[in-house]
Amino acid sequence: MARWVYVPTLGYNVLLGRVLRVRRWWDEVQPELIVGARPMRGDPQRLRQAGVTGVVNLCEEFPGPIAEYQRLGIEQLWIPTTDFHHPPLADVEAGADFIQRHALQGGRTYVHCKAGRARSATVALWWLVKYRGHTPLSAQRLLLAARPHVNPRLYRRPVIQQLYQRLLDTQRTAAQDGEISESTRPDRADIRPHPDLPMSALDQRK
Repeated sequence: MARWVYVPTLGYNVLLGRVLRVRRWWDEVQPELIVGARPMRGDPQRLRQAGVTGVVNLCEEFPGPIAEYQRLGIEQLWIPTTDFHHPPLADVEAGADFIQRHALQGGRTYVHCKAGRARSATVALWWLVKYRGHTPLSAQRLLLAARPHVNPRLYRRPVIQQLYQRLLDTQRTAAQDGEISESTRPDRADIRPHPDLPMSALDQRK
């Protein structure tokens, strides 16, 4: 099913983002992280000029411009994920760790799927939780503030909730063992609300 609708939905994304320009093709979420849609011709060069050193590609249907990335010195992590599905836990973790590795090296990562709304945003959300101290909800708000058309219910996805519970359990165990301070726990993250969206509205957006 996902393969049958790929071309029509990609065309729709191109119409909105490249023709009508009512949606941005990509958006900076953090200085180290850009979330967006499938790169088109000329985009890898523009991304490299913007400081991108890594790409996380969640498109099962598109392996990426591998030769061009190699020419530009961009490292790609391809996580083939079927459209309209979320990536499994291990892949979400791998994507977040990849982003963090490039961030620590002073680089930036472009995380994309077909439209930059769900698969890619799921990985971006988990990086914000795991490495930037957000809760799933505050990470969702930050994503919506940067890229308003991301899926507004990513924070409720089972993969995110399971990873978050695992992280909390690990943090609590470490705190009990005296390895971390209470202030570093992710459930104490700074909440940065979406400027146009109250908390109660998050689950009501379609």
